[in-house]
Amino acid sequence: MATQGPGPLQQLLLLFLVSGASGASSAALDAAPSLGRGQSSSPSAAPGQSASSPGLRGNLTVLSGKASLTTGWSGHASSPPVRDGTAGPLQVPSGWSIPRGAGGPLSVLVGAPISLHLAPAPALGPPSPLVVWRRGRTVLAAGTLGIEDSPPSLAPAYQARLRFDQATGALELRQAELEDSGHYTAEVIHAGRERELREVTVRVYEPLPQLAVIPADPVTEEGATALRLRCVGARPGQGQLSWSQDGRPLGAESGDGDGSARLRPDGIDLVIARPKRTDQANYTCRVQSPFGARQATTAVTVLYGPDPPVITISSDQDESPAHYVSVGSNVTLRCNAASRPPAELSWSLADPREAAVPAGPRLLLPGVGPAHTGAYACLAANPRTGLRRRGLLNLTVAAPPPGSPRCSLQGSPGDRSLLLGCTWPGGVPGASVQWTGLPRDVPAGPAPSSLLVSVPAGPQLSGVTFTCLGRHLAATRSCSVTPKAPQEVLLKLETDGSRSSEALVTLEATGCPPPARVSWAREGRPLAPGGGSRLKLSPDGRRLLLGNFSLDHDVGNYSVLCSGALGAGGDRITLTGPSISSWRLQPSDGAAVLTWDVERGCVISGFEVQARTERPEAGAIGLSGGAWTSLLLLGPRERSAVVILPSQPPGPWKLRVLPTLGGQPGTPSSSQSYRAGFILSPGAIAGIVLGTLLGLSLLAALLILLGCCACRLRGNYKKKPMIFPPATCTPEKTQNVTPVGTPQPALNGFATEPSPTWACPVVVPSQVSAAKGAPRTVRAATQV
Repeated sequence: MATQGPGPLQQLLLLFLVSGASGASSAALDAAPSLGRGQSSSPSAAPGQSASSPGLRGNLTVLSGKASLTTGWSGHASSPPVRDGTAGPLQVPSGWSIPRGAGGPLSVLVGAPISLHLAPAPALGPPSPLVVWRRGRTVLAAGTLGIEDSPPSLAPAYQARLRFDQATGALELRQAELEDSGHYTAEVIHAGRERELREVTVRVYEPLPQLAVIPADPVTEEGATALRLRCVGARPGQGQLSWSQDGRPLGAESGDGDGSARLRPDGIDLVIARPKRTDQANYTCRVQSPFGARQATTAVTVLYGPDPPVITISSDQDESPAHYVSVGSNVTLRCNAASRPPAELSWSLADPREAAVPAGPRLLLPGVGPAHTGAYACLAANPRTGLRRRGLLNLTVAAPPPGSPRCSLQGSPGDRSLLLGCTWPGGVPGASVQWTGLPRDVPAGPAPSSLLVSVPAGPQLSGVTFTCLGRHLAATRSCSVTPKAPQEVLLKLETDGSRSSEALVTLEATGCPPPARVSWAREGRPLAPGGGSRLKLSPDGRRLLLGNFSLDHDVGNYSVLCSGALGAGGDRITLTGPSISSWRLQPSDGAAVLTWDVERGCVISGFEVQARTERPEAGAIGLSGGAWTSLLLLGPRERSAVVILPSQPPGPWKLRVLPTLGGQPGTPSSSQSYRAGFILSPGAIAGIVLGTLLGLSLLAALLILLGCCACRLRGNYKKKPMIFPPATCTPEKTQNVTPVGTPQPALNGFATEPSPTWACPVVVPSQVSAAKGAPRTVRAATQV
């Protein structure tokens, strides 16, 4: 069959396609009438719609630097035919593009040919199909297949490099350039049929270059304006350029949340805005294409610091050295300042007397004392950045105040309030004191070292305890006071027991607790101690001291008055010379026991136990001569003594007790006689007499009983023997009858019948001879 040449309409279409004008592409095609089947026109698509066609299946191959495209139909799908005269641009419906999983863009190196084939080739007719190749909106070639007389139309700008195959409809573009990248579309037009579209994307790449990053291994400082890294050798068209930081990809929005992205690509550059210490890393630029990948890496160093130094403290004795360290402990200070490069560290001490201060991160303070208290500074310097920073630490060396807080209680003038005082001086640093238990309206502190508060007086405060808390870094201690009203005020007398010629007499008022005040009087007149007189008062006023007590001037009536905000009370005492009110002498185991009493108010500094013999020897002196001789010297509190008298001279003796005051003898006691040897006590004598009388009474009763028994036995021998039948005797107190058994022979030939304790036993012979000499048994009856 002869091939039919192009009709007039086809020639007109070719004229529009190859005219070279950019606006004569799709508009001309859409304006041209389409060929219908059997010379009849077919309905076309509505304006603005693209003609539908079967789906495409593409397969790309590259052989020896020559790229080719093979396209084919995967099937036919019914779609409305293209209507003549549509004015819209050519569109590809969904599903006609090459799926990325099955194929992709055609990659071509610069200089290699681009070969695009239609597979399967369109049917040659009749009528012969028209094939139009475009890149984007530019028509590259158009020609009728199978008609050699009608050469294809080629775009003038590409005519030297283009070749159109009229047998298969293939298009070849020699010496590919970067500008040849784009979207290629093949439109196959059959007379009387719908149009067919086949498309592919072509990408042209340059060969991969050698890359380098400049500056190489840059060094910057934290907070600088910006650091720009350039990937030298990378150009557009070589492939995809990307940056990474230590292997982590960097995108257009890479940053750290500090406003806009600090790390951002800028063409072939990477910009690091306001570098931070965390930006120090290895940065890599990478160019990747379908033909391989190239990359280059540089190390970025970010200098920073030093940061403000941080000082830490440790102690070998304290659990919380950050608050305080104990005196005498070994303290270590450590300084740390973040810096690149590491900072140079030095110290500034609180003690200016320390001449040599070591450099380095550690400072040792052995055996710290109060002089080590103060501020310690760590100086950090970065030699690269030139920055210097200073860190401070206040070291507190603690030593608690000695002892415990001291509490005081006194009344205010006019006894309207109570003054509570608390003080705890000393310590490093000073302690604070605070009262507890006070009324709500009274300020309780705390205050440094000492505190005095005023509490309104009232009877309800008697017996209430107030506590003062002393707080120190190293210790917490307390003291308490309890105000009480005067109760049972009593004067107690004490005398110094020294043997000197001067006697010290003390009167102490008891039952007069603070805040009561004490006032003294003698014979009703107030005393004014002090001023060089012999009268003195203790600091609290509760003890009156009478120095060098005189029996001529200091005896008399003394009184004390205890008065204060909570009440009043008093007592009086009469001071007299030394004397003995009563005494007793009692012998005991070869010694004499003396006891004595003295009256209240009797001023005595000691006692002497004296003795003398009642039979003095002629011409003898001392004890043998009959003079009173002191045997014992006792203190003023003694009230008894045991005296063992010598065997020579022999007694009897006279004993007495002599009270003394200093070197002055008082009035001696009366004397009593004592005889040496064993002397029974009155109780022992009474016991002996009673025992003797009781023994004599028992002996007399026994003699009377024996006499009665003898008289009865003698009367029985004189009378005729009788056989006593068994009989019972009813005593007054009982009705019981006790049978008598056969008596057992005794050693003396008699048998004693058992009887109650109050019955007198009757003794009878065991055997009684009859008149004719025959023995007879006798039954003994006992009266109960």
